[in-house]
Amino acid sequence: MDVVLISPYSDIAALGVRGISAVLKQGGHKTRLIFLPYQFPEIERRSDFMCRYSDNIMEQVAGLCKGAKIIGVSLMTNYFEQAATLTQYLRERLSIPVIWGGIHPTISPEECLDYCDYVCIGEGEHAMLEVVETLSVNGDISKIPNIAVMQNGKLQTQPPRPVVHDLDSLPYFDYDMDDHHVLDQNTDQIIALTQELLRKYLTKQAPTMGRATLFYQTIASRGCPHNCSYCCWHALKNIYDTKLMIRRRSVEHIIGELEMILDKMPWFSEITFSDDSFLDAPSDEIEHLAQQYAKIAQKRPFQCLAEPRTITRKRMDPMVDAGLANIQIGIQSGSERIKSMYRRTHSNQRIIEMAELLNTYIPRIRPPIYDFILDNPWETIQDKYETLQLLLKMPPPFYLQIFRLTFFPGTGLFDKALEDGLISTNIRDIYSQQYNERDINYINLLFSAFSRPVPRTVMKGLCSKMMITMFHNKPVNSVLKQLHSVYRRRMLSSRKRRIDREKAASAAAHPFT
Repeated sequence: MDVVLISPYSDIAALGVRGISAVLKQGGHKTRLIFLPYQFPEIERRSDFMCRYSDNIMEQVAGLCKGAKIIGVSLMTNYFEQAATLTQYLRERLSIPVIWGGIHPTISPEECLDYCDYVCIGEGEHAMLEVVETLSVNGDISKIPNIAVMQNGKLQTQPPRPVVHDLDSLPYFDYDMDDHHVLDQNTDQIIALTQELLRKYLTKQAPTMGRATLFYQTIASRGCPHNCSYCCWHALKNIYDTKLMIRRRSVEHIIGELEMILDKMPWFSEITFSDDSFLDAPSDEIEHLAQQYAKIAQKRPFQCLAEPRTITRKRMDPMVDAGLANIQIGIQSGSERIKSMYRRTHSNQRIIEMAELLNTYIPRIRPPIYDFILDNPWETIQDKYETLQLLLKMPPPFYLQIFRLTFFPGTGLFDKALEDGLISTNIRDIYSQQYNERDINYINLLFSAFSRPVPRTVMKGLCSKMMITMFHNKPVNSVLKQLHSVYRRRMLSSRKRRIDREKAASAAAHPFT
């Protein structure tokens, strides 16, 4: 085979790896895909992202890499340690170059080249195709656009080629399962991926709604209209000379992909569009996509990410008619000061109007999910109070997906944290932070309560300045942390039993062959 592509992500949808594999296959090259998910339930809270591979697992990976011309590893910042450990093992045992790609190598190529031979910066489909074709004639891949290498102790980086504007020119994601392999942590074995195993690993536990969903993940566009200071798009826009505008696939290309995948795997129950701003398209294009989706998806619901500006009745009506059932909106804060820090441009009044509009579609859609960021070290009690007051004005029901502010390299807030001395220890400690694990204190628990059926009159009282002054202090927060630890253990135990029952039922209904 020509190329081995390795994904350490918990989600084996792994669109980057599957997209590159499809391009290489289209170019006449063979690929082998290895998925190494860590398989704890999505509901489980962990202190970090670390999944430490055993020697047995790494030995199996090395065995599957033998004979390749190059080994590719895709990684985000949180997977740095896994990728570094695995790559070191492979380089000690095989004389095969290893190339890293993904957002972290794009942002920190020099650091990554301490562990791998090459780094692919930015979009990797065409760069990797040229890498493989150059290797096939024993050429020098260090001169290829997008590729970085260390030479004589200095970083040598080739300028990136233009981003892919014609997304229709790219083949559909590689779901052939020809020479695809997945880690089964129950047995510590890497085994051939089958449709039944794919069903198992793509079934996601949704903590906000307590249900398991088997969905197919894709994207209809690339790019983001925003430049948020905590996000990787900030770093990517600094790398490319031209503005990273949103680039869209044609409706026909999207529908063709869905027809292909649903013909091969009709058991997908839902579709997820993972675009950063799915509804950021002309209204006529939204209507055309909705019409075509309704024809081919056989009443399969779909979900998407969006942002307040794009939530209009003209966009929502056709989407809901077509099957939009779940929508997730990034809000992050109700404090104008913090929104300015994040470079978020939506006024609270627009957010309230958006929430009121979404509320009119319930129960045709599920209660919307709103994203918020907590544990911002620059945030004051007043900032948090303003966000709570915004939530009180948004009509229930809704769920909150809460994240801890994490300083990812290459973002504006990472630089600010360095300047302000908030990052003074080993920067690598940040890489393994669990951004879903927030501090336990009175105010943070108030945010969690909004996802519960707590009467709004009760929430207003709990969110008052008097109650915050009375209960948001060290002694009370210490007690709350202990109580939450007990509660969490009981909830995990209960949910684990339920998940085990669901797995047993699924295994009985779909025994592996």
